[in-house]
Amino acid sequence: MTEARYRLPNEVAKQLQVSPSTLRRWSNEFADYLSPSAGRPEAAPGGQIAHRRYSDEDLETLLTIKGLLAEGLTYVQVARRLEALRLRRSTEIEAEEESSVTALGPSLVDSSPFAPAVTVLADTLHTVADGQQILLGSQQANRDLLSVILQDNFGLKEENAKLRDRMLELERELAEIRRQDASRREALEERLHKLEERLSQAPPLHPKAQHQKANRSGCLGQFFSS
Repeated sequence: MTEARYRLPNEVAKQLQVSPSTLRRWSNEFADYLSPSAGRPEAAPGGQIAHRRYSDEDLETLLTIKGLLAEGLTYVQVARRLEALRLRRSTEIEAEEESSVTALGPSLVDSSPFAPAVTVLADTLHTVADGQQILLGSQQANRDLLSVILQDNFGLKEENAKLRDRMLELERELAEIRRQDASRREALEERLHKLEERLSQAPPLHPKAQHQKANRSGCLGQFFSS
């Protein structure tokens, strides 16, 4: 009988292509499914820290853990899968032992072949339940997002209505300003026209008044010219 070969953590981490800290975390999380030297190593004499040692079965279990995590399973789901695999293996070992001992009476082990199928079915049901829970959470998140979008749309509609009312109000004010400006312009043109008519209808000045006007103009011209 060959002696079991144990590997150091660095060697196992290199084979798994993970960091030593990741290997340490997996070993702590799934210690129940690893050998004692890998999952829960005993302290060395003198209180020194015990170093982990991994067997071939430990390496196989860690490869399974890595594959399940790569599929997106959580640590709880991976633990369930490992438990199902362990139950299946133990059932198969018991079936082999019973078949070897009770070779004359096959009726004693009639129920054992169904145990792995039941285990796989239970594990599948757990996985389906987890998937449904994730789906329900996703649906709730979508409903919350839809509610936020609807509220934003209502807010945008209110803002658009306010902007439209303000634009209409500004257009009315601008139209009123234009109307008032046109009225003032018409009034000024009418006053100017009346003033021109009055000037054109005014009688001519008397010659003496014209002379006085000319003198005033001359005096004013001299004053401003000086």
